[in-house]
Amino acid sequence: MSDISVDLNGYRINLRVAAIVTHGADVLLCRFRGQDWWFLPGGRIKTNEDSHSALWRELTEEIGVGFEVIRPAVIVENFFDLDGIHFHEICTIYEVEWISDEIHSKEKSSSEIFEWIPRAKLCDVVLKPDLIKDSILNPKPGFELVVHRENE
Repeated sequence: MSDISVDLNGYRINLRVAAIVTHGADVLLCRFRGQDWWFLPGGRIKTNEDSHSALWRELTEEIGVGFEVIRPAVIVENFFDLDGIHFHEICTIYEVEWISDEIHSKEKSSSEIFEWIPRAKLCDVVLKPDLIKDSILNPKPGFELVVHRENE
């Protein structure tokens, strides 16, 4: 199976899945080595793969087992530029509870760093897309759709 990522009319269109992973008062974030901004753990959905299965695959690859998927919470349509590429990304974000004691990264050569951030300190970090902070700090009881245009 291949990642769902298509170049079309000057945009790279991605289907992504991510998780708001919580453990007590902390939220799990990740970043690439050398970057000063954070994002939610997750990754691209593959062809013929539903978002829930993709979430399990990605989290198991990245942080190991020890989590419980609670519910789909947010779909983000995210328009942004990265490394000179225009992106149109559709991301399904799930609420996930961490039920283990520690993270066991299975991707040994990973360029990603995972860190527990206290919710109280979340406003001090650069999180992309930034509007996801509200979904973490003030979760809605239902399902939410948000559109984020980085340059507007």
